[in-house]
Amino acid sequence: MKKIDLHLHTVSTPSDRNFSFSIERLKWYVEEGNLDAIAITNHNMFDLNQFYEIQEKLSIKVFPGIEIDVEGTHILLIAEDDQLLDFSEKCQLVKEQIPDRNTSINVEKLKEIFPRISDYLLIPHYKKSPEIHTDTLSKLQHLISAGEVSSARKFIYCIKDPDALVPVCFSDLRIEERLHKIPARQTYINVGEISLKSVKRALTDKQKVHLSKEEGHKFFNALNNGLKLSTGLNVILGERSSGKSHTLNSIEEENTTDDIRVKYVRQFSLLQKDLDDEKDFSNRLTTSQSQITQNYLKEFQEVVDKIKDIDLDNSSRTLDNFVNSLLKHASEADKLDSFAKVKLFTESKFQTNNLLSLQELIKASITLADNSEYQHIINKHISSDSLNHLTVDLIEKYNKTKESELQKAYVNDIVDNIKSELQMRTAASPVTEINLYEHVLDIEKVNKFNDVVENLKISKEFIRQDIQGFLKVAKRGTFNFARELGAVLNKQISFANAFKSYDINGYEYLSELKKISGLSETDYYKHFAKISYDILNSSGYTVSGGERSEYRLLQEISDASQYDLLLIDEPESSFDNVFLYNKVNKLIKEMSKFMPVIIVTHNSTVGASIKPDYLIYTSKKNGPSGVQYEIYTGYPNDKYLVNLDGHKTHNHKVLLDCLEAGKTPYLTRRDEYEMLAD
Repeated sequence: MKKIDLHLHTVSTPSDRNFSFSIERLKWYVEEGNLDAIAITNHNMFDLNQFYEIQEKLSIKVFPGIEIDVEGTHILLIAEDDQLLDFSEKCQLVKEQIPDRNTSINVEKLKEIFPRISDYLLIPHYKKSPEIHTDTLSKLQHLISAGEVSSARKFIYCIKDPDALVPVCFSDLRIEERLHKIPARQTYINVGEISLKSVKRALTDKQKVHLSKEEGHKFFNALNNGLKLSTGLNVILGERSSGKSHTLNSIEEENTTDDIRVKYVRQFSLLQKDLDDEKDFSNRLTTSQSQITQNYLKEFQEVVDKIKDIDLDNSSRTLDNFVNSLLKHASEADKLDSFAKVKLFTESKFQTNNLLSLQELIKASITLADNSEYQHIINKHISSDSLNHLTVDLIEKYNKTKESELQKAYVNDIVDNIKSELQMRTAASPVTEINLYEHVLDIEKVNKFNDVVENLKISKEFIRQDIQGFLKVAKRGTFNFARELGAVLNKQISFANAFKSYDINGYEYLSELKKISGLSETDYYKHFAKISYDILNSSGYTVSGGERSEYRLLQEISDASQYDLLLIDEPESSFDNVFLYNKVNKLIKEMSKFMPVIIVTHNSTVGASIKPDYLIYTSKKNGPSGVQYEIYTGYPNDKYLVNLDGHKTHNHKVLLDCLEAGKTPYLTRRDEYEMLAD
């Protein structure tokens, strides 16, 4: 089994942050990390002279490589060290093609620069940002078998997924003077002698890549001191101030990176705090309610945005003016002078149309034609030629229609100018302009809007979600008081006048909302239906103080599904054992099936009943250099737990001391329980 790290940076490039390379730190990293092989993979460049220096200073295998920006992702391209001059020349071409961090090359250019590309080892960012696109991967599918991932969780995911690439985990380190901690992100591979060919062969087989030397996929290196932990459920035990939280903090610090997210539920962070806790819980509910309101009323907001600009009063006045001017002009028909008798004097303008719908169709057609990620699905129903012809036809239609609209606008301008000149030369009354179609359309829009508003006021429960025995409930209904409207935004705004129109119709009410100073038009839509959101217990009542803490703990643990590693420090604080056993343990066990979970506990319900995959025991001792923490590990059924130096401690005694306060109290309690049972 060989330990490798094929992603190291030794040169600061335009695609990287500024740092100064240290050969001494590289030697330290290789020795302390017990590495058998590394690759130098700087961004879009290869420094041949520096590579010779590194080779000379290190006694392990050093591969020449380069990290190339290809179609929005990064791909490691690694070579054997027997053709360094040729490799350096090709990398120089890459450097010329990618002068800055905003530039990348396509797959075709990559193959052009490296014509015998199958001779190299290619490893893209896979479950790591910036992740390789599906279409890019398909172009390289016969050249790529392994992908770089950022965490143990993603490594295990890829191992279990038969369609995923062979996962590898590398440090992605910048080798500089301030490097003093070794990240636990390397990969073990099953090879004898290390060469590019042997590594390439190993990286085609998921059974030949591992996170730890002895235990394969079941364990990962959690700390750079050699501590390995299960990729499942780990429990940390120990006496007070023995280093449990210190160990948890170290795991968080050493495993948190830009690509690895650690969820840390700290000790006492979820305890009930009377009024402060109630206020915090209320604030969380308010935040959630605001988001739910925004999501639920998203489509209604678009409707309000269209209706708020309609002014029916002004439209009615315009219609009255048109009718009156038409009647007056007709009554003067026998008295019209030569200017008023000109046909253009009463001519109506052409109705012009916007071309937004046609523009959207063209954009959609181009999007379909240009899409490469789902091209095989699109072309299954519509051929590329058909899409191209459709796009061309739509553009031609747009151009012709646009020309017609421009002609209408041009003629309208001429008519306007002539009518203006005629009106200046006559005493006859002109006929005012009106768009009768738009007038009728606005009335219909308002009627439909009023119907929508009335339907929106009908009481309805639109969310009922069970969350580990709690109910998340969201409802809509009507506002009963003006002060409820003010509570929506939590602002000192008076809605008294507007509320008088709330039950009349939606349009009248919206008109009154528009008169309120301090109310943003982007918030109008929130004041038509009352959205309520609450967390209920299993009996259907609002949660109590203790239940709030229980709910928040379950939520914190559930939220960890978006993370790579879950750390929990003494979840038993202020929770009863029934809740811990029935809900917390069950949820934690589920989480540990797809991500590493590490729990610190003193509670036997959590520590023993949860049946962990691995145990960690911490102890403190005073040494010549001050306080030192020792870490013992082993399986729950092991007789002994062993520390990193090989020293042992009895597992049975550890469990009794840490979870039961020792053998004597445990036996006493057991006897008392048995007496009560009898």
